[in-house]
Amino acid sequence: MRVNITENKKFLKMFNRIYNKNIKCINGISIDSREIRPNDIFIPISGEKHDGHHYIEEVLMKKNTICFDEKTNLLDERIIKTESNKSEIINIAKNWRKEINSEIIAITGSNGKTTMKDLIHHILNKSYKCSKSNGNYNSTIGLPLTFLNCKTDDKYTIVEMGANKDGEIKQLCRAIKPNLSLITNISNAHIKNFKSIEQIAENKSQIFLNLEDGGTAFININDQLIKKISLKSNKVTFGLNNNKADYNGKILNGNELIINDLKIKIPKQIFFLNESILGAYAICNFIGLEDSIFQEAINTFIIPKGRGEIISKNQYKIINDTYNASPASMKFGIKRFSNMSCKNNKIIILGDMLELGEHSKKEHEDLSVFLNPEKIDIVFTYGPKMLNLHKKLSNDFKYSRYFSSISDLKKEFKNIVKKNDLVFLKGSRKMKLEEVYN
Repeated sequence: MRVNITENKKFLKMFNRIYNKNIKCINGISIDSREIRPNDIFIPISGEKHDGHHYIEEVLMKKNTICFDEKTNLLDERIIKTESNKSEIINIAKNWRKEINSEIIAITGSNGKTTMKDLIHHILNKSYKCSKSNGNYNSTIGLPLTFLNCKTDDKYTIVEMGANKDGEIKQLCRAIKPNLSLITNISNAHIKNFKSIEQIAENKSQIFLNLEDGGTAFININDQLIKKISLKSNKVTFGLNNNKADYNGKILNGNELIINDLKIKIPKQIFFLNESILGAYAICNFIGLEDSIFQEAINTFIIPKGRGEIISKNQYKIINDTYNASPASMKFGIKRFSNMSCKNNKIIILGDMLELGEHSKKEHEDLSVFLNPEKIDIVFTYGPKMLNLHKKLSNDFKYSRYFSSISDLKKEFKNIVKKNDLVFLKGSRKMKLEEVYN
């Protein structure tokens, strides 16, 4: 991972002040030695399988590079000794936050946070100068690094925060200091690293509890765990079919979202994002964006790759939701697919959901309740954990089969798929289900 430093002069001045240096140029920062270029800073990370410190000497061979170092005995004027490289990444971002004049909009949630971040940025960018954190870099390493690429004179900066471990969102908030924040939903994604769903909720709640003074929390009151969070900040509520919400959304005619008295037309290919669009509207309307600009932006929004976009291929269609999977997003995807119309067979291909720990077997088995043979024709499952689901499947499907090999799955899919079929693929990122059709 490498980040270009776009505001070189301001960043250089800040960096030299923090570390008492007189560096003349900084072009980028990377935690991957293979991506280092001249005038870059290398921050080696000690991981379970690899330790970046092994590559410091190699990096120093490139012109004007700087290396952070928390553990070696190497001595060089271009090495900055630290107690913790991860802490220094947070520290640099914290100092960069002091340089930024924009309001920070922070998004977290068990599912849909990257799409929500991209959606809000797409909308606000029509009227305001905006930055956003890159991709799904939302960890205590990824977000602080991508944050360094945000512009100091933007009106708004939209960032995504993840929580794979206890305390991470709190740590990120104390560095980034959000002004507005939203939790999309709370489910048992990544529950392997937490004791309970309640602990996950407590961690997500930190994005509300660590707002800057005068900040506002946007509450999805359809989510009972979010609704229960006790707040000190200002709050704005939104929800589908909820008269108690400040922004109450209702579905009309299959492609319209009525928000209070406003009618928003949603393109068919993104209508499944109606709740995300409602949340985005709550924020955009709150800060004063015109409704007509919001509608125009919705018309041109493109779903991020692998997050549910529809692909036309060889006279059949694929819903590509292969980027990641949790129990909640898997159930949502299956329900969405079940309600879609199709001229021929509906084929669903599911890969393992990872990071569920001791809950894995039950979570995979529980998906069987959502797979209805009257609405889905063919079920393919792939991966050792999906074998648990396969064993629970009804015998009423036209065809169902389990695969332990992606190549066998791909071969069988090519044999089975026909003209006018509709195909849904979903699994955790490491399952690489997109290989089925690529």
